[in-house]
Amino acid sequence: FFSKIMSILPTLLLLLSLVAKVSSRSPDDHGLSLAQSSRCRSNETHVAWTMKTDVRPETVHIRGIRSLTTIAGKSLCFLQTRADAEKDLYGYLRLHVMQFDLPFLETLGFNEEDKALPDGLSSGMIGNTIDLALQSKIELNYTDALPHDVFREFVLNYASLNEARSNWRPLLWKKLRHLVNPEDDIDTVVRASNTAIWKILAPADQDQLIFKSGSTPLVFDPMSILSFGYASCTGFAILFVNALRTLGVPARVAGTAAWYQEREEGNHNWVEVWKDGTWYFMEPTLTPDAPVDDLTQPPCHRWFCSKGRFTGFSENTTFVYAARMESTKSTFFPMAWEWTNFDVPGEDVSSYYQEQCGKC
Repeated sequence: FFSKIMSILPTLLLLLSLVAKVSSRSPDDHGLSLAQSSRCRSNETHVAWTMKTDVRPETVHIRGIRSLTTIAGKSLCFLQTRADAEKDLYGYLRLHVMQFDLPFLETLGFNEEDKALPDGLSSGMIGNTIDLALQSKIELNYTDALPHDVFREFVLNYASLNEARSNWRPLLWKKLRHLVNPEDDIDTVVRASNTAIWKILAPADQDQLIFKSGSTPLVFDPMSILSFGYASCTGFAILFVNALRTLGVPARVAGTAAWYQEREEGNHNWVEVWKDGTWYFMEPTLTPDAPVDDLTQPPCHRWFCSKGRFTGFSENTTFVYAARMESTKSTFFPMAWEWTNFDVPGEDVSSYYQEQCGKC
């Protein structure tokens, strides 16, 4: 028996040394390892995703995870090749196409045959959407802390409501990228954007974009706003959300289709921004020389956030919804201009606004 043990001992020692070597590999070796780091950075070849430390790696459904790192003991960092990330994000967008967009999958850029057609026929906006969303992760350090699920739904997302689908991201990236520095934080990016984009994106014959009530649904998609030079609250909420998403900031449209549940009382839409696990709401600042709204302002700073509009859950309370990409199948985003359309996924956030604005 002793002689058999001795005969296999070299093999056992070799296996143990191999295991030790694999276990000690750094994330840059692209092995499934666990190491310590202070950053979770993406680069041209690999994309890094941050998650909470209580997430079990085997429950994370991300294509081709290459390594696992703990970031200062507080979060997990998963590395994925650029190619795997592109496939992962493509699959996510295809899975969550809104119902009324399904007849136009190829126009959007969902080429199921993965075949290049002549004259750019297979070059829909989905390719640009994925490329520039990942580019924001590579260039802008504040995207390091964005969880994988938040990035996919609220940065990558190419649509907010039922506005016309268009290839807005390359244009906004070209015009707005200079506003932010890699080391900025989300607060800085949001304020810089709300300060500058309304002039930068204005047509050549205007000093800045103009608020014009009653513009929805005639003018409320990004490209129409840039062409006409004006919009109402819904259009500017969508444009601001798209600008922030272009710059790697998670954002979504929120609002009410009917104040006090009465359509005659009008509607309003605004912007919510995700930061450090919390959604903050704010308004686009279109009025020249007006104080710029940002994430540091208290809820009561916004004109609509008042006890009178949010009176608690009663017959005439105001309900608020936030737009989603992932459908819950039970909640939708009500649109005042298309009352019977139930196909835009939404989240009922009324209780949050009851709590925040009920104090004002």
